[in-house]
Parts: sequence; C-alpha cells; structure tokens
Amino acid sequence: MHQFNFLLFNVLTPIFLQVGAGVLIQKRFPLDISSLGKVQFYVFIPALVFGSIYRTPLGSAQLLDILKCNLAVFSALLACGWLVARLLRLRAAQKPGFYNAICLYNSGNYCIPLIQLLYNTPFSYSIQIVVLLLQSTLTNTFGVLNTGPKGKRIGEMLIKLLRMPATLAMLAALIFRAGGWVVWTPVEQSLSALTQGLVPLALVTLGAQLASARVPRLAPLVYLSSLMRLFGGPLLAWGMVSLLGIHGVAGQVIVICAGAPSAVNTVLLAIEFKGNPDFASQTVLLSTLLSAITMPLVISLALTQI
Repeated sequence: MHQFNFLLFNVLTPIFLQVGAGVLIQKRFPLDISSLGKVQFYVFIPALVFGSIYRTPLGSAQLLDILKCNLAVFSALLACGWLVARLLRLRAAQKPGFYNAICLYNSGNYCIPLIQLLYNTPFSYSIQIVVLLLQSTLTNTFGVLNTGPKGKRIGEMLIKLLRMPATLAMLAALIFRAGGWVVWTPVEQSLSALTQGLVPLALVTLGAQLASARVPRLAPLVYLSSLMRLFGGPLLAWGMVSLLGIHGVAGQVIVICAGAPSAVNTVLLAIEFKGNPDFASQTVLLSTLLSAITMPLVISLALTQI
C-alpha cells in the first residue's frame, strides 16, 4: 500500500495535474489541437528520437528482444480481441474500433512523461523510443488497414512511414552513430532543450484532446475495451518478458508501457475513415481516467516482479 500511494502521488499525480491543466485551458480558451499535435510531431518527438538513439546504450541483441516482445504482445492482444469479438458476436462495424482500442496505446503523450518521471536515464529513454516507433508503425499499418478501405496499398503506407519525421530522425541518428560523427554542441544543446520541453507540451495536449471528447452514456463495450487495454496489455507483457528472459529496466519499461491507455490516434483513424469516432474517443477518455488507478498497480508489478 505504501508503494501504491507513493506511485500515485509522486508519479501519476504530477502527470494528471498537467493533463488537467490542458483540460481547463481547452475549456476556457479553445486551443488548436491540430497545431499542438504538429509541433510535437515535427519538432519535439523527432528531437527526442534522434537524441535517444544517438546516445542509446542498447545493443542489437537487446533491441531485437524488445521488438520481438512488443510484437508478441500486440499479436496476443489482437488474438484475444478477435476471440472476444466472436464470443460477443460484434457487428463488422464494431470490430475495427474494438481492435484498435485494445492493441494501440498512448506510447507518446502518456508513456514518455511516465518513463521520464520513473527513471530519467538514457537506457530507459532508448527502450521507450523503440516502443514509440513500433506503436507508430503499427498505427500507420495495422491501424489504417483495420479501419480504412480494404484496398489501401501496403506500398503507400510504407512510403508514408519513411517520410515520418520520427523515422527520418531515427535514420539520421543511426547514420551519425555508424559514422562515429559528433553532433555540433549547439545542436546537442537544442535537442536536449526540446526533449525537456516535450513532457509538459505532450501532457497539456493530451488534456486538450480529452476535453474535446464527447461523453454520453458509455456502452458496455467501452468498459470492456478499456479493461482489456489496461489489464490485458501489462499481464501479457509480463508473461512475454518472463518467457524471453528480459529482466531489469528493459522488462519493466515494456510492461509499464503495455499498461498505457488507448492511443489518441485511434480517434483520428476513426474520424478519417468514418469508423465510429464516438466509441474511440470514449474509450480513450475512460481508459486514461482509469489508468490513474491501474497504472500504480502495473508499476508495482513491474518493479517488484521483473
């Protein structure tokens, strides 16, 4: 109980206070959420990705284990979702939003601040960046194929992925590392400043996004998808890290991130492809609020059992 209270008040409370600030300012002075998202997407996140990969202490074997583990968790969640959808006889129109809600999580606005508050080390950052890049890739491949027109071409999605600022930043960092090049000091200082500024910007933006969600009476499927996301994700991740022998901080970060709420991008996918945006926004909102209770439990599990 002492550890739960410590995590709740010293880790989660600072996060939700900043999210709350975003909610309040959005209600009082409506913000352009699209512009806030673009600032993160094109400036702050690429800076974090470049800096983290450039300085990463991760070896190729560790990187491969992290990727295998996260892909295995994603596949297991999708299989569970498919089974539940069959048991509940969900309509075809309900399935894409349900699968997205349980498989795609908020690895950016939520996990980056969380991991920074918990660890704040280059090693933990590196693992989080791998998770972030993989979730971004899954969102732009599985998420689009699952939600969008079935004729969407794989080639188009791959080109879009390669053009993403975070992908370009990752490639640039890998080139610098392979060439043994040193980043110019003013650039290094700018990257560090942008990295530090990402956390409050991400949390305020998340609050503004949540403030825009409509909250009528929630359907039972919203509760089910939220619980599967918040409990199923970390439990499956715990099993996978144990199976693959991923110990210490690496395993802890994977499990903690797997307990994050549904990704805000699931709402954007639903809006773009007319795939029940109300369900998506309600699941994001409910899972984010419930994570204030579930995340301390997940962190306690990770810190004591891995």
